[in-house]
Amino acid sequence: MIWIGVGVFAFITILTMILNQPVVKGFLGERRVRNQLNMLYSENYRVLNNIMIKRNKGTSQIDHLVISTQGIFVIETKNYKGWIHGNDDSEYWTQTFYKSKIKFHNPVRQNWGHICALKETLPDYEKVPYHSVVVFAGKVRLMNVNTKTDVIYPDQIVDTITSYNGPRQLSSGDMEKIFDILKQSSVKDKKLKTQHVERIKWNVKIKDMKVKVLICPKCGGRLTKRDGRYGEFYGCENFPQCRYKTELNQKRI
Repeated sequence: MIWIGVGVFAFITILTMILNQPVVKGFLGERRVRNQLNMLYSENYRVLNNIMIKRNKGTSQIDHLVISTQGIFVIETKNYKGWIHGNDDSEYWTQTFYKSKIKFHNPVRQNWGHICALKETLPDYEKVPYHSVVVFAGKVRLMNVNTKTDVIYPDQIVDTITSYNGPRQLSSGDMEKIFDILKQSSVKDKKLKTQHVERIKWNVKIKDMKVKVLICPKCGGRLTKRDGRYGEFYGCENFPQCRYKTELNQKRI
């Protein structure tokens, strides 16, 4: 019986370690959103999940897309725990978990990049409205999130999308054309997908290296210590032309 108990404990420990891996957590979060999107009526909505699109400079990985009569919904999924704080303009948002604060890249800005990639891929539909949506899965609470973008929980995704109404922006024929273009444009080569992930990691590494030696990653200016409403931070010497700022004493993910 003792050996059985030890075996069960070991199994639970290993399973917990696996479930806490970033890749696995991301997959579970996207799966929750995907299940919610399956509830949309297919005649008025077309859904694409986990697609990678080539663009003029590299590739763009998009978690979910919904093509509807009201335009194109671009959905970024995050699977975090704790309290989330952030706004449209800040480069990083903050995850507060117990007594620790962890910085992560602004998901609203990330989604702007996805929308730019889609506009490059769909030049014939430049007037189509794009709706940015950020979904936080996991045991998370959105505390101080000040943004014009829809930042929501998974169970709010269907109501958020269906709440957009008004004059029809896309015909059924245009919806099908856009769906086919994006499906055909999606990169399926595993090697390219791996390169996409490695390039993102490398860009983040280079950026962090610049910040650590007090070089602005945006314009190359010098970062200087300043006092702000919420404490000390490092800002670019070329302000207000360059508004980059960061806090060097906090971890980032």
